[in-house]
Amino acid sequence: MLADHIPSTAQPVGTRLCREVLPSVSLGREVELSILLPPGPVGSGPLPVLYLNDGQDLERLHLQATLDMLYASGALQPFVVVAPHANEQRVQEYGTAGHPDFNGRGSLADAYTEFVISELLPFAQARYHASADPALAVMAGFSLGGLSAVDMVWHYPEVFARAGAFSGSFWWRQRAVEAGYTPADRIMHGLVRARRVHASHRFWLQSGTLDERSDRNENGVIDSIEDCLDLIEELIRSGLDPQRALRYVQVEGGHHHPDTWGRVMPDFLCWAFGKEGGAGRQLAPLPVVRLQLDPHLAPEILLPTASAPARVVPLVLPPNENYVPQVAAATAFSPTSFRQPMTLTRPAEGDYLPYALGYINQIPANQDPREALRSQPQEIHAVFASLNEEQTEKPYADGKWSLKEMLLHQIDSERIFAYRALRFARGDSQDLHGFEQDDYVAHSNANARSVANLLAEYDAVRAATLALFDSFTEEQLGRRGTANGGPATVRALLYIIPGHERHHLNIIRERYLPIL
Repeated sequence: MLADHIPSTAQPVGTRLCREVLPSVSLGREVELSILLPPGPVGSGPLPVLYLNDGQDLERLHLQATLDMLYASGALQPFVVVAPHANEQRVQEYGTAGHPDFNGRGSLADAYTEFVISELLPFAQARYHASADPALAVMAGFSLGGLSAVDMVWHYPEVFARAGAFSGSFWWRQRAVEAGYTPADRIMHGLVRARRVHASHRFWLQSGTLDERSDRNENGVIDSIEDCLDLIEELIRSGLDPQRALRYVQVEGGHHHPDTWGRVMPDFLCWAFGKEGGAGRQLAPLPVVRLQLDPHLAPEILLPTASAPARVVPLVLPPNENYVPQVAAATAFSPTSFRQPMTLTRPAEGDYLPYALGYINQIPANQDPREALRSQPQEIHAVFASLNEEQTEKPYADGKWSLKEMLLHQIDSERIFAYRALRFARGDSQDLHGFEQDDYVAHSNANARSVANLLAEYDAVRAATLALFDSFTEEQLGRRGTANGGPATVRALLYIIPGHERHHLNIIRERYLPIL
């Protein structure tokens, strides 16, 4: 069930919001809690309960208005929401308990799990009559909080039987992509492989087709969807009955953002707390769609309530309607109209300084780097579309760049690399000085500029870069010079520019977005 519209000004019909502060020994801090109680008298017995990570985001999710709407329509049985707030330690407290990722994130996930099991649950049961029956307890969350919820339910079925994950961070891995990553490095998938599913386990999993743009293995399925579908496969191998114990909802055009999660929230709530025979009848979930994998898996994921198996179709990522490429607007010509033919000969050793190989290897062997240059602006715009100005000015750790600073660094670097390519292609092989990136960022004033202003400059620079490289002949691509004290060919610079951007997109997804 996807809400068409949930007005933020909806008048409550009885849902009651309470605030609590729970001192935690496990976390060594006070944890703020948002509690949502059902409307009207609920009797003296224990209530079903939803433990929801990221309680600080309830307003952005319009959760109280959604509950009021569903209660008014008779869709839900009474239950209580207990939502602990995250703080600046979110990226450390959420994750997989005892299994930090390759960058050390999630180092406090075991302490957070201890807090939930030993402190939060007893508090909710004693003060708000939350049920201690695991069949009536649900744990859920968003992004990294969704990973945390699945991890807890998987390992503690005697406490809660059901888990919900909105755009769960199932990419969580023990090895970086550039350090030899393989799918076996994904931590939650390995934890599921290590044990059999519990008989009481139930999972609600959601992903959006615009959660991200990255596609590690270039198979046409974005990583967030593929990681989720791979986890579903592991759950089924571990013994989960998909007809009885699984609901997967794929939101076409859905973003990695509270707006999407809030709109799909009614589907999750009716799955978890729907009143039998109530107004919250659920449509069958969308099929699990795989490219280059077993297409027959899809009908198995459909619930038995589906009237007929859905037709399995290839997943086609819709364009980002908010992104209008600036190339055509900024120029009176089509760059492809004079694009020179180019072979896919990759730069060879001696065509670049050793550090640049990491960037060059970001471009797959069978991809034209100019096509990478054309596709990347949509990824950049998608990253910034779901963030506000304050978030883009926040570094992921002390002493690190903000997202605005990183974007301007990419713009500066692309300008410099393209300038080097121009000099060398024109037969100017004299040594060109390098630049100190940290000094450039320190003097960039990036955080004083708006995201829209920076993206407009990025689009203009990318249009100029494409026009330049599209004009080069094969012979010009082979010309060389020296820069930063070492060799560089025009062809190597063509690979370095999109490879450098891909490197930073990986950093954004792995280090910035989990905390934003």
